[in-house]
Order: sequence, then structure tokens, then C-alpha cells
Amino acid sequence: MSQPIETAKSLNKTKSRSSIRTMFDEVAPTYDFLNHLLSLGIDNYWRAAATARAKKLLGSNPDPRILDVATGTGDLAASMAKIPGAKVTALDLSPEMLVIARRKYPEIAFLEGYAEKLPFDTASFDVVSAGFGVRNFENLEQGMREFHRVLKPGGHAFIIEPMIPRNPLVKKLYLVYFKKVLPKIAALFSKSTFAYDYLPHSVEQFPQTEAFAAVLKKSGFRSAQYFPMTFETSILYVASK
Repeated sequence: MSQPIETAKSLNKTKSRSSIRTMFDEVAPTYDFLNHLLSLGIDNYWRAAATARAKKLLGSNPDPRILDVATGTGDLAASMAKIPGAKVTALDLSPEMLVIARRKYPEIAFLEGYAEKLPFDTASFDVVSAGFGVRNFENLEQGMREFHRVLKPGGHAFIIEPMIPRNPLVKKLYLVYFKKVLPKIAALFSKSTFAYDYLPHSVEQFPQTEAFAAVLKKSGFRSAQYFPMTFETSILYVASK
């Protein structure tokens, strides 16, 4: 099994698309199991919370079109598909992740591609969602401009990311788990330990709360809100076009 040539720290600086793809291809076989294990199953609640807010903002839209970007193995896309009348399309750059996604959710259209050049017409979707993938974009602002472009006027983006807690004590405990415990647990089940070394670095370097809201506004969104979840270990951003 090949290894990305970057170290975890250097990959966060370069965000090489090919190395990100390689990393997720390698971790794909154990991705779902480790996601649920390392989050104690709370990741399902975070997706449900994003879906509930999307359903509320869609209101009486009878057949909303939804795009899930960086879909991974498709769990957020499947959650969004529970919205009545929703037609969901999902996209990811990792072929191996998509193999698993298509097997799990054959009713959803999964495409290979990347956020910075979405293969869709302008104003095609009512909702764009992304769960735990935006921080991996090679060009964050270009990805957000593409989210904005493919949304219909009045559409919304829903983005879930891990969060570094702001409370000093909770932050200290969180970082010990994130940097010391989590990679060791992951190593017991995954041959690709690189991804779980990369993970805490990627979260630390990603702009959070007001900083990411500012990126969304700079990318064209008229408003951007954020909602910390579960002791500020995860955060949902909602941006409106």
C-alpha cells in the first residue's frame, strides 16, 4: 500500500489534491467503523442535526435538489435524502470511498469530482452540504465560491466540521484525546495511520467560528451562522445565498 509523500503537517499546508485522494482511498475500508468508534457514535447526531435544520429552511419546497460534496461513504447524503421529495446528488474525489458509498446507498447518484470545479450548472441546487470534508479542500475559498455558484438564489449551504473547544479545560482534554489517544486507537484497526495523524493537524489549522464565517461571506454568501455542538467538539455552519 502506497503512502502519501507528505508528512501530516506538510499536507495541511499544501493540501495536495492527489495526496488527499490517496489518503482517503487507503482509509476507506475502515472509515465508517472508525468514524463511529472515535466519535462514540455522536457523528450520526451531527448529521441528523444538519438535516433537520436543512428541512426547516427548505420549508414547503416539494422537491428540493441537494448536493452533498466530499460525501465520503455517503452518510450525510443519505441523511439529507430523508427530507421529503429530496433528490440528492453526491460527489467525492476518492474512488474507493465512492465504491463503498454506492454499495451502501444505491438510490443516490454518486459522482467522482472535487469541490473547486463542481460539474454542475449555476443555480442548480437548493442545498449544498458537506460533512467533515471542507477542511481538506485544496483551495478553500474556491470551493466555497463553487458552493455559492451552484446554489439557487435563496439556497443554503450546510457544513459540518470538527471544532477545537474554546473552554480552556475542555480544549486541553480534547487535544490530549485528539492527538494522543485517537491515533493509537485508529492504529489498532487501520493500516493507514497517516490519516489519523493528519486529522488533528487539519482541524487545528482550519479557520473556525467567525473566521470561517468570514470566508463564507467573502465567497459571496449574504449571511453565515454557526452552531457549536456537543461541548464544542463539532460545529455546523449555515450560509445563505
